Order: sequence, then C-alpha cells, then structure tokens
Amino acid sequence: MGRAFEYRKATKMKRWGNMARVFTKLGKQITIAVREAGSDPNGNPRLRMLMQQAKKENMPKDNVERAIKKAFSKDEGNYKEIN
Repeated sequence: MGRAFEYRKATKMKRWGNMARVFTKLGKQITIAVREAGSDPNGNPRLRMLMQQAKKENMPKDNVERAIKKAFSKDEGNYKEIN
C-alpha cells in the first residue's frame, strides 16, 4: 500500500488503542458510581464528574448510557473499587 498508508494506520491504531483503554476504564467507574449513589448526575457528584471527564475524552454518549444501564442489570458482575 505504501509508506504513507502504513504511517496513517499506525497513528490510528495508537489513538484507537488509547481510546479503548480510557473508555473501558471510564465505563467501569461510571457503573460503580451509579450503583453507589444512583443514576441522577445532579444528586451524584461523582457521576457528574465522570460524565464531564467522559465528554472531555470524546467518549460517545451511547457508551455512557450503556454503562448506566449496565449498573441496573441483574446479570452483570459486581464491580468493586479497590485502592
């Protein structure tokens, strides 16, 4: 294909790999925050902060909504925050 194509491909793969890592981490944190204090960002300051961070990282709104729905799902595993 050529050197230019390979350079663009490597740049995209690096960016997409970073996005996948960040989006996964934010999704899990959103799920934990919703389980702890509810799905209303006005009453849940941690969720509000995480939603602002997700917006800053250009995380799609669908992914945020999916993480909130996952928190109320009965068949999903239980995430716990470990320090």
